[in-house]
Amino acid sequence: MPEAVIVAACRTAIGTAFKGTLTETEPADLAKPVIEELLNRTGVKPEEVDDIILGEAMYGGGVIARYIANDLGFLDTPGLAHNRHCASGLAAISTAAGSIMAGMDDAVIAGGTQSSSLSPAESHRIPGTEEWVSGWMSPTHPDREDAPNRDMSITVGWNTAKIVGATREEIDAWSVRSHERAIAAIDAGHFKEEIVPITVTTKDGSTVVFDTDEHPRRGSTL
Repeated sequence: MPEAVIVAACRTAIGTAFKGTLTETEPADLAKPVIEELLNRTGVKPEEVDDIILGEAMYGGGVIARYIANDLGFLDTPGLAHNRHCASGLAAISTAAGSIMAGMDDAVIAGGTQSSSLSPAESHRIPGTEEWVSGWMSPTHPDREDAPNRDMSITVGWNTAKIVGATREEIDAWSVRSHERAIAAIDAGHFKEEIVPITVTTKDGSTVVFDTDEHPRRGSTL
């Protein structure tokens, strides 16, 4: 069985949904410069890439990976959209590794791209009528009081905490520590090598270079 290895990895900085620097940047425009940088770092040519697999959670159809492949000159690379919601990017990497280990592919670009700020609002026709519902959520995500489909802090977070016996105090302490460690790592420059700076247009029309994760909150306390 062939061995699957990661030969290079990079990313954009992470923005804050709806409020941050990337609210006007399409997910394809986040992924393209990263893939270009991967080619630069590895020396791999587009014609040597068998597939591009990108997680794109709940984007309602289409294949961002194929659009990017065509735009960047990967004319013979098919592209695959992977949707496992919050785990889509990791699932894309797992799928790529499995394909290589099975001998189906030799070189695959895999990851994920997402803009919650620009995610399309899905619509759905009610069966038996001509009425359409906007803001429709897939029936794979039933809305229940104990698991609201638009509040992952309860559906995943709090329900998991109850199963493993984690208290609110323990969760809050972990969260504060996580923010502190992220800020310390940013200030020490630990992420600079993996982050690809991108030039984006913000909501006020100005152009900026975005190269630093903006979500970790400085000064967070319990």
